[in-house]
Amino acid sequence: MEHATDTAPAAPERAEPSRRLWRSRAERRADAARARIDEQRARQQAERERLETESEHARLRAQLDEQTTTAAAKRRDQRRTLRQRISLAVVLAAANIGVNAAAVLGQILALMYGLDWKWWQAVPLAVVVESVAVNVGYLAHDKMIKGFSAYGLRLLSYAIGVGVGLFNYSHNSGLTETKEFAGVFGAASVLSPVLWQIYSQWRHWESMREQGLLEQRPLRFPLLRWVIPSLRAETWAAFKYGVAEDIRSPQVALAEIRAMSAMDAAWRGLGDARDGLIRAQGDVLTVTQLVIADLEAARDAVNTSATIGAPAIVAREVTQAVTGPVTVEVAPANDAVNTSATIECSPEVPASDPAPVTAAVTSDAGDDDPDSDRDRPDEQDNRDAEKWIRACIRKGRTPTYGDVVERYKFSRGWARLRVQAARAEMTAKGYRFLPANVVQSPAEPVTANGSRSVHAEDIDMTAVGSAGGAS
Repeated sequence: MEHATDTAPAAPERAEPSRRLWRSRAERRADAARARIDEQRARQQAERERLETESEHARLRAQLDEQTTTAAAKRRDQRRTLRQRISLAVVLAAANIGVNAAAVLGQILALMYGLDWKWWQAVPLAVVVESVAVNVGYLAHDKMIKGFSAYGLRLLSYAIGVGVGLFNYSHNSGLTETKEFAGVFGAASVLSPVLWQIYSQWRHWESMREQGLLEQRPLRFPLLRWVIPSLRAETWAAFKYGVAEDIRSPQVALAEIRAMSAMDAAWRGLGDARDGLIRAQGDVLTVTQLVIADLEAARDAVNTSATIGAPAIVAREVTQAVTGPVTVEVAPANDAVNTSATIECSPEVPASDPAPVTAAVTSDAGDDDPDSDRDRPDEQDNRDAEKWIRACIRKGRTPTYGDVVERYKFSRGWARLRVQAARAEMTAKGYRFLPANVVQSPAEPVTANGSRSVHAEDIDMTAVGSAGGAS
């Protein structure tokens, strides 16, 4: 029995979508924009390559021009050097070679006429005799160019030249044919080594100049500056300064000397002003002390209980009016004049103003009176106190009023007068009083900044210290 085979029908294939044959307007515009961008990029790339090519050509052309210019300059220098050497060779040929030829000729004639030699026999011997001094001179030249001493060889070449010259002169002077030229032949033999040594010395100087070992000539001033008396001292000072500092310009040396002269004059003016100020301060302080002393003497002489209407002595105002803060110019460390930097020098002002003498003064003073004759200092006390104060000043420090009062048990005003008197005497001897009661002796001049100045001999810039430090 046959079975029928059931075959399922095949599924129909899915049809591919048909390809689009048209594009929208936006797509066409986008494609056109991309095409324009690509075209612009291509043009920019081509322009960039063109510019790079032109830049490379310009660089190569500039490099070639530079090489050409350098080569041309080098050729010019070589031609200049060759011309100089040819000129030098011509000069040397006219002198050295000519002198040597004359010397050799004299030797040849002496051998031919004196010994009846043939010319071909006399020439070699004459050349050998005249070349000995030249050979020794060349060895001296080579040794000197290499930096060694050649005095011995040079003297030897001169000695050989003199010997050969005498030999040449003596042989030719005895011959009838050459006796008229015997002196010429002898002088030529002597001058031959001398001329070669002159050339050798010139070459040595050239070598030293190329190496920077030959010192240049010093500065030169016009003759009139040396002749005119008023300018001679300034010219000589500028010449010495220029030689010492290696200055080649006369104008620069003169400017430096004038600046230093002006600075020295300024320092001298400062010194004179300082000395005058110190003298004026000392005079006024002395007058003030005398007035106070006279008033105290007048008070002691009064032997009555009546009131004395003496005017008040305003010592503080008098002292401040003359010895107030004074500013002096200070030299900086490099000795340059600096008018802006100042230091204040404030002399000591009395501790208090003396009160007017208006109290009753009687001769009957009790034992408890501090101003009685028993407690009042005398002249011996004054001398002892001033002697002790001067000894302290010599040791480098001014004692304070309190130190004097504690030592001698008298009033503070008396101590002030003793310190001022001792300071005035030591000031006249050259001592300088610095701040903080420090004293500078005359043997140690220093500047205000602590360093020694080149103008220390002209002006001592130590400040005028306070008149005795009050504790």
